[in-house]
Amino acid sequence: MRIAYIILAHNHPEQLRRLISKLNTDNVSFFIHIDKKTDSQIYSQIFAYLKNFSNVFFIKRYNSAWGSFNAVRASLEGIKSIVETGTYFDYVIHLSGQDYLIKSTSEICNFLQENKGKEFIEYFPLPHSKWKKGGFRRIEYWYIRWHDEDYFIPEEREFKSPIGSLLYSLLILLLPKKRKLPEGFAFYGGSAFWCLTGECVKYINDFVKQNPKFVNRFNYTSLADELFYQIIILNSPFKDKVVNDNMRYIDWGDDVEVYHPRVLDKSDFEKIRQSEKLFARKFDTSKDSDILDMIDEMILLNK
Repeated sequence: MRIAYIILAHNHPEQLRRLISKLNTDNVSFFIHIDKKTDSQIYSQIFAYLKNFSNVFFIKRYNSAWGSFNAVRASLEGIKSIVETGTYFDYVIHLSGQDYLIKSTSEICNFLQENKGKEFIEYFPLPHSKWKKGGFRRIEYWYIRWHDEDYFIPEEREFKSPIGSLLYSLLILLLPKKRKLPEGFAFYGGSAFWCLTGECVKYINDFVKQNPKFVNRFNYTSLADELFYQIIILNSPFKDKVVNDNMRYIDWGDDVEVYHPRVLDKSDFEKIRQSEKLFARKFDTSKDSDILDMIDEMILLNK
């Protein structure tokens, strides 16, 4: 069972090294994207930590600001790099640097072997009550993020900053209409993270090369990483092989529309232990590193 991991990271060098060290076995490769805006000192530390891993590859960097399409471009760069190796991978798993395995590497391999040929990605058809305006606000409106401020054109809103208000007025003049939806597609949303077969990943790589207009349409789309792969895969020959599960334990809290999951800590351990998922997110060792020690001990006991 050959597995490739695409990992998008921007901080916590030691935590990233720990994740890779725990996942590192024979027949595993890592394709690492470090956000282009990451502080140079942090980048150097990450590179120093990982340079001696012969199966770690650093991919082209993007300024993958939260909510921007560059987060998709970063993962697409990982897919492209994997395909271009010419090596066949049974599965490609998309992680963030703040994810962590909650099953042993042998359990992960066994699970994938038992479910070989299935595609694991969370999805739901749009419109969906989980997302504002059913989710089409993300696709139909022009999304621009400037100075940590979100602009959805032509949605009306009030601004605390006079500069923000002025910029919005100018954007309304330049981008006055809702955007047309890509034609011929059923629309889906879901989690940004997935576990896909090598065949499916190659299909995505070919689709992206052959359909640049479709890809570019997702520029100025809010949180496109929660739409892009779902729309491609659920409109592809792989649709009937999809399992509606991203194999992640995530706690979104009690809010109906929340953009960031809870940071997991020791109080979450029992729920994590009982989970049948392969991975969990997200963790922050600067807030609680004990939880990862507890997970390591749990995995060791269950081997």
